[in-house]
Amino acid sequence: MRRGDVKEVEGWLDPEVTWRGVRDAAICRSRGEVLELLQGSLEGGLGADAVELIAADGAVVLGAKVPGLAEIGGVDVRGQLFNVFRVGCGRIFAVEDYALRDDALAAAGAEAPLWA
Repeated sequence: MRRGDVKEVEGWLDPEVTWRGVRDAAICRSRGEVLELLQGSLEGGLGADAVELIAADGAVVLGAKVPGLAEIGGVDVRGQLFNVFRVGCGRIFAVEDYALRDDALAAAGAEAPLWA
């Protein structure tokens, strides 16, 4: 995504991947719809200043600090967004967006790392 190569991302997605936004009403139900969403994100010009990846069993939490991203669908995200990627058979089959890190970690069954 940092390189703007949505075509490369396509290979990581299951054909029937779903993506649920921070509002349950925002849902993509296919790889084509997810790619459209991602292309729109790139065209919006919002880039991440920092990212965090936390692994769980069958899932990964991606946290991104995105300056200028104040709200999504009326939900205050405070310049941060957390995605839970559900992974199986080498592909992403579901993505869920969260406004809060703790909610994303709980959904993924992950724990915050204990940094030294």
